[in-house]
Amino acid sequence: MKSQQKKSMHVISRVQSFRYAIDGLVQLIMLEPNARIHTIATIAVIAAGFIRHLDQGKWIAILIAISIVWITEALNTCMEKLCNIWCKEEWHPEVKVIKDIAAGAVLISAIISIIIGVIVFFY
Repeated sequence: MKSQQKKSMHVISRVQSFRYAIDGLVQLIMLEPNARIHTIATIAVIAAGFIRHLDQGKWIAILIAISIVWITEALNTCMEKLCNIWCKEEWHPEVKVIKDIAAGAVLISAIISIIIGVIVFFY
């Protein structure tokens, strides 16, 4: 009996963790202007992929590129929010460096994703 109850609680906690994750994605999109840009770009690239009838390998490249941009944007947003909490919204030179590096990671992922998109769609 205990094993079945424990298993049931595990399933409930897994479902709840998915809800938290979805809430986080919704918050990311609603609160971050750059995430809204990524949303539009993601939709456009996926639509273009369907229109161009991409093969499996090209889809994999596109999906990896999209996911890397989203992951770096999410981590950058977390980093910014943690830094803002830590420094109580006051300017701090080290916090600026941290936030700039995190933003740079998003920029790198976006540039590489654009390059992947050009290769996939035009070569």
